[in-house]
Amino acid sequence: MRARRWAEHFWSVAGAVSIRVKVMGIVIGLILMLGVPVTLVVHRGLSTALERELEERGVAVAVSLASRSQELVLTDRLLALYTLAKETVKNNKGVLYAYVTDSRGTVLVHTFPDGMPEGLLSLPPLVEGAPPRVTPLRTETAVVWSVTAPVLGGRAGAVHVGISTSEMQATVSGHIREIVAITSAVLVVGTLLGIGMTTVLTRPLAQLARAAEAVGRGDFAWRPPAWARDEIGRLGASFAQMAERLGHFRDELRRRDEARRRLLEQIITAQEEERRRIARELHDGTGQSLTSLTLGLAAIIESRDLDAVHERAAELRVLAVRTLDEVHSLARGLRPSILDDLGLVPALERHLKEYEASRGLAVDLHARGLDQRLPGSVEIAVYRIVQEALTNIAKHADASAVSVLLERRDDSVRIIVEDDGRGFDAHAVLVSRDADRRLGLHGMHERALLLGGSLTIESAPGRGTSVFADIPLGEGET
Repeated sequence: MRARRWAEHFWSVAGAVSIRVKVMGIVIGLILMLGVPVTLVVHRGLSTALERELEERGVAVAVSLASRSQELVLTDRLLALYTLAKETVKNNKGVLYAYVTDSRGTVLVHTFPDGMPEGLLSLPPLVEGAPPRVTPLRTETAVVWSVTAPVLGGRAGAVHVGISTSEMQATVSGHIREIVAITSAVLVVGTLLGIGMTTVLTRPLAQLARAAEAVGRGDFAWRPPAWARDEIGRLGASFAQMAERLGHFRDELRRRDEARRRLLEQIITAQEEERRRIARELHDGTGQSLTSLTLGLAAIIESRDLDAVHERAAELRVLAVRTLDEVHSLARGLRPSILDDLGLVPALERHLKEYEASRGLAVDLHARGLDQRLPGSVEIAVYRIVQEALTNIAKHADASAVSVLLERRDDSVRIIVEDDGRGFDAHAVLVSRDADRRLGLHGMHERALLLGGSLTIESAPGRGTSVFADIPLGEGET
């Protein structure tokens, strides 16, 4: 009788709502009946599997550390043992700490930066000959598994490794979120299908497909129309942002390629100009001097007056010395030999002496941490950057004080060249038609970028100029 009344009540409620609500209720009920048990089963199974895998990995890490620590513990090489423990923590994802105890339980080394936690000292020691042990430890934020593995069967002590379960829990939570998301999506799709809203779903997807095809053709200006604020709407907005950024990146690549092309053309032009200059100097200076030497020697050979021979020989000697100086000057302009022989700082000191003598402008040089030689590519890059910066100062700055700072850091060299000159608008110069200044600035930038470094120019009219460059030393050169 009671069951009949419940059935009548059910049908009365069901008959009072619309068909749309009935369909939505059936779809939602079926999806929930399938989704909730699946979520629970997957959560349990995945948690068990990941716990087993994490435990096995923790034991493997601890056993490996114990095996590699045997000799270090026996020979009391604590520094090497500490390094090994640090490398174990660094190279194994999820390992929070590692410490090694001797057979009496005394901590030999540990990787805790703030000291050994007292809670770990209360863990019971590993019985000699016992297999590795896993002990769950609950902290304020998560559960940590402390894995203990014996060294030489426990006779030489034990290693202790802390394994974080956060990654495992995050993985489980991620999969559960995926299942929940899938269930929710199915629920939404089923509901929409039940009320005949398939066109509402397919229309924005078709628009996104057309947008993707347009982007595939290189048309980054095409934007899908805004349709809604749900997941598909956010996807469309994200796609529009992606297309806009791709367009910006493409334009930036084109600008960089164009800048590199112009720089290459200017470099080739500068090389040809330099070759013409050298050829002209060799022809007009060195060539004429050698011709004079040849004629003078011929005159000496034909002369019979000993005093005239001596006088002429002295003149030729002066001419030969001047010619040799010209050749040396040309050679230093191409590449200073002192840079290869003595290094960066002596080469810059000589260049600054010549710069001060020729330009009449004193330069204050400070070098820190450059007692040892740098890689050759770094030295020539630093030398050329400083050289170009000083050349720009002499040509354009009208400065009264110049300073050069070179500082070697852990893995790079810092360059700072400052002057109190008239300053300039760096961006305006980079896009200007002044090829000489533009080439110099681009050249400094390219030298820094080719070695993985960076160069920044800070300047303003009337406020002087500062050039900052960082050049990495490269692997193994720190």
